[in-house]
Amino acid sequence: MLGIFMSSLPMIVCGVLSVLIALSLYDRWNRAKMRLQVFMVTATVLYLAHFMYFNRQTAVIPLTDTFYCFCNPAVFPLYYLYIEELTEYRPNRWRQALCLLPSLLCSLMAGILYLLMDSQETTTFIQHYLYGEDYTSLSGLAWWQCIAHLVVRIVFAIQIPLVLFFGFRRITAYNTVVESNYSNIEGKRIVGVKTLLVLFAVTSLVAFVFNLIGRQRFIDGPEPLTFPALLFSMLLLLIGHVGLNQQFSVQDIDAEAFQETGPLPEDGGVSELLERIKKLVNDEKLYLYPNLKVSDLATRLHSNRNYIYHAINVEMRTSFSDYINSQRVDHASQLLEEHPELSINDVMARSGFTSSSAFYRNFKKFKGITPTEKRAK
Repeated sequence: MLGIFMSSLPMIVCGVLSVLIALSLYDRWNRAKMRLQVFMVTATVLYLAHFMYFNRQTAVIPLTDTFYCFCNPAVFPLYYLYIEELTEYRPNRWRQALCLLPSLLCSLMAGILYLLMDSQETTTFIQHYLYGEDYTSLSGLAWWQCIAHLVVRIVFAIQIPLVLFFGFRRITAYNTVVESNYSNIEGKRIVGVKTLLVLFAVTSLVAFVFNLIGRQRFIDGPEPLTFPALLFSMLLLLIGHVGLNQQFSVQDIDAEAFQETGPLPEDGGVSELLERIKKLVNDEKLYLYPNLKVSDLATRLHSNRNYIYHAINVEMRTSFSDYINSQRVDHASQLLEEHPELSINDVMARSGFTSSSAFYRNFKKFKGITPTEKRAK
């Protein structure tokens, strides 16, 4: 009984998360969440194939194993495509399709071989290779099926560092765009997904080690299967939780943020623009506006985003969000000193912050202490 539960746990988790994501899509359509939904459905089919394998449902293994040969090397690219939908303003659909081509070829290769193999060859392959990891006695189409499964393992292993590298690069570039355009970045930056990408890579490496050891080593009892089942289930729960709560994506950023707007002004022009930015922000205390954006400065100064970005990020060597939040922290510090009757929450609200977490994090970042510690001093 325990063995059935452990072998079905990741499949149940993925299935429940697929339903929850589908319900959230019904309330509000989101392209990135749709990609996450495809990832979860694929993972559900993958763990269904595992369930059939671990419970020795040999009659359906040719079918489920064919799906396994697609889903196993496809889950990592699908998670990357989810990241790309979150971070890429105009993703290349042809390139996205090519990401899944190796998985599709692996599945077609395994499926065609199963169709060509007679019942005796199929039984021999399942018993000797899938359950015994013995390929020395295989011949003919059964031997080629063994090669096909080896290719699946290789494709899976190659994808881990590639997805990790390109995923991190896309998330970092997206967060830079957010920090360069918004003063309030709460809920806009991608933090959890980056953490999950690392966890996903580590877990996939563990899965690859398990593949090297062989699935047949975990079939003799529920105890060996408990650790990988719990590990993958917890990771999938975290992925689903972060994905369901990630409401902001690249599609919510103004299109102008991704467009170049002509050549930069001469050095003197940049210095003059920087002084105008500082004067406008300080004289009119624009940092007190919680949802201040770089486009607001561009409109007020009759300039454009590209010029504003260059003046702040390049000349001042800081991001727009850090520049504005440092001004807010200075204002909050002054309020704490001059108005001890104000509560911490009142100081936060009067300084342009919309959440206590952002207030405390930025105050600690720019002052080295928390607002509470500042007041105590």
